Amino acid sequence: MKKSISIILVVMLLLSLSLIGCSNDNKGNEVDKPDEGDNQKQQEENNDNVDEDASDDESTEGIVAEDGATLKLWMDNDDYNEKIVEAWNKEYPDIELTVENVGTTDARSKLELDGPAGVGADVFVTAHDQVGVAVEAGLILENDLFADYVKESFMESAIPAVTYKGKIYGFPLSVKTVALFYNKDLVDKPAETWEDMLEFAKKFNDTSQNKFAMVWQANEPYQNHGFLAGYGYKMFGSNGEDVDQLGWDTEEAIEGMKFYQKLKELYPVPAQDADWDAMTSMFSGGNAAYAITGPWSINDFEGAGINFGITKLPKLPNGNYPISFSTVDVACVSSYTEYPNAAKLLAKFLSSDEALKILYETKRELPASLKAQELPEIKDDIYLAGVAEQAESSIPMPLIAEMGSVWDPYKKALTAVWDEIQDPETALKAAQEEFYSAIGK
Repeated sequence: MKKSISIILVVMLLLSLSLIGCSNDNKGNEVDKPDEGDNQKQQEENNDNVDEDASDDESTEGIVAEDGATLKLWMDNDDYNEKIVEAWNKEYPDIELTVENVGTTDARSKLELDGPAGVGADVFVTAHDQVGVAVEAGLILENDLFADYVKESFMESAIPAVTYKGKIYGFPLSVKTVALFYNKDLVDKPAETWEDMLEFAKKFNDTSQNKFAMVWQANEPYQNHGFLAGYGYKMFGSNGEDVDQLGWDTEEAIEGMKFYQKLKELYPVPAQDADWDAMTSMFSGGNAAYAITGPWSINDFEGAGINFGITKLPKLPNGNYPISFSTVDVACVSSYTEYPNAAKLLAKFLSSDEALKILYETKRELPASLKAQELPEIKDDIYLAGVAEQAESSIPMPLIAEMGSVWDPYKKALTAVWDEIQDPETALKAAQEEFYSAIGK
């Protein structure tokens, strides 16, 4: 009997071991499936390499780059690219950096293909309106280590450009927005209100000589959104993330469009003629006293020998200033990087005073960093001072993916009102219907 019991126990033990082996084999054969928490788990694992004493201030002490890390950056300016590599090598000589010239408007879509193939950038610079799309696609990592630093160290108007669903992604590098350019030889003092501007136009305009008080891209949403926003219109709700609140049917949007309609008195030409080329040539040639454009026009006007200044857009009849759209270029860390800690160091470095000085020298862009704005060469730039003034009354374009479907119907509404084809309320209603149809709602 004892012998029989022993045999039974041995068989049971062997059977148990066999079942355990099968269980392990099955686990080994399971296909890994990504879940929504994968990126967060990766970041938590990466943070194990960060000292607990590391703080969210300007310091990067305590962050340890991975052994053998090499990095690739995507940025759109060859002069900048060359100089940023030199500056990086001085700070981090053991981490090799290469830079490829990739446009800020192309970087996100390029990463969708190159990231999974293992040939994408570790860090890329993109226009901020691509951030929300990139987050939803799982392309970028949250700025978990320096969220507080970003909130405390950059322009208040730039923070929403890197904030999506309550979390910070990337570092804001530069801020661009339209402002009021004025010819100092034609006006002694820039208009402080739009009433002043309209009165000036009555004396200055001469359609027979192709002379106009102010020129701008009169039916482009980016250049004209400020007139609606100045009347309280908020696209996609208060936080810019509610797709059900486009808001073109609101009283605020309609009132803003009614004011916009009056501005044709400044520039009485068909919408199709009020384009970029006309604006540039007329202001450069002295045929216009004012222009609405952005810092990207500074070099053109300087080259034309125009004696000009830049200031914020005049005050609206309701007592508010126009709240212009702004574009913020953002340094983001790719979720496909093999060296996340090293990549975070690079993204942080791009927002440093040294790197932002290079950005200013090569692209003449206004840094989003409050500290960098105090650098002597930037603080003393009379043109960027005017851009900075308007930037304080600006709002970053919404980050949600549906923003891409806004521009076409928005432009159609502006064109219809400018060319007196439709009244503001009718034009905005038609545009809103087109938007929701385009996104399948």
